[in-house]
Amino acid sequence: MNVLDEERRHLSHLLEALQRCAYFLDYSERKMAWPLLGDDLAAKRKDTELFETLAAINERFAKLQDTLAVAMRHTALQYPGITE
Repeated sequence: MNVLDEERRHLSHLLEALQRCAYFLDYSERKMAWPLLGDDLAAKRKDTELFETLAAINERFAKLQDTLAVAMRHTALQYPGITE
């Protein structure tokens, strides 16, 4: 396997990771009743299921952002003239 094949394989793994991130983020997002209003959050301030779902959304969105940044950086470095 040559270097180009390795790079393509790595990028395909990153794209699969992005799909997983988006899939699980969507799952958590669908569990929520939107929009979230301040009064509703105050009334449910001890609702552990609500805040566990919000924490999952936060973590999954952060993971999606991080993975997307890695994929974009990896792709950009494949083009001549682009360096870190």
